[in-house]
Amino acid sequence: MAARGNKEFRLAVLFMLIILGLALLLVASLRALENWSEANVVFLATGIIAVMLPVAAYTIAAGEGEASRESLELLRSINERMLLSEVSRQARNRQQDRDSVRQAIHEEINRKDFQAALVMVEQLGSIFGYVKEAEELRDEISRARRAELDQQIEQAIRGLESLIQKHDWEASAREATKIQRIYVDAERTQGLTKRVRDAREQYKQELERKFLEAAGRDDVETAMELLKELDGYLSEAEAEPFRETARGVIGKKRQNLGVQFKLAVNDRDMTQAVKVGEQIIREFPNSKMANEVRSMLDRLRAAAAEEQRARQNADAARPAAR
Repeated sequence: MAARGNKEFRLAVLFMLIILGLALLLVASLRALENWSEANVVFLATGIIAVMLPVAAYTIAAGEGEASRESLELLRSINERMLLSEVSRQARNRQQDRDSVRQAIHEEINRKDFQAALVMVEQLGSIFGYVKEAEELRDEISRARRAELDQQIEQAIRGLESLIQKHDWEASAREATKIQRIYVDAERTQGLTKRVRDAREQYKQELERKFLEAAGRDDVETAMELLKELDGYLSEAEAEPFRETARGVIGKKRQNLGVQFKLAVNDRDMTQAVKVGEQIIREFPNSKMANEVRSMLDRLRAAAAEEQRARQNADAARPAAR
């Protein structure tokens, strides 16, 4: 009786050790599924040993009795079911987590948050173990990032070209400097400040050519407009070759205005006389002609106002006459 009692006690102890070993094996399996590292592999092996040793001891202690075999089969069945159930659940969860990470990565790429996408790609490779897929996703992110950068640079350069077409050289120079500062490593942005300088110089030379052509064919109005614009581009030294031609154009312009003014006064077209007189004073304020016009301008304005009233009265009386 005492021997049988001792045997039952040993079997009970071994049974408890088996239960503890199963618990240890379960924890080790979960850790190995989450991260298949060397430390977790050792831990899993320890769990397996912790189950096998008490099972072997239990088998020896139990002998060949039918009850002992039934107990052993029960333990083995419990162990297998627990492990299979947990491994299956973890495998499903890992697949779902991996799919969620993939979806999140592509969402971040579409939002152009490439840094966040790279962080999740690192998790996909290090935690889930999909190293090859992680590398493929890094290449995809790199391509998307380059495409986005190219698009931003293209848009910035189009804006710069728009400013150049408007001949807004100060704004163009500022924009070119800003683009080169932002995209310092981009090959397409190199030399943008030179592009602005060259465009300005080319436009200046075009103005010079058009001015000389207009002056050569006595197109005084066009030559004067070009001369006004050209004045903002030429330094004193650069303007010197054009001075004689400019004096001739200015003299002809002044002469033409004087003729137009006299004709308007002689024709009693006071409104036109006032308009031309004001232009003479505005464009040639220090000339003798401007002083003469100033002395007449008040009378001309009064006469023009009277002329306008008479015209309005005639227009108002015309319907009544009908």
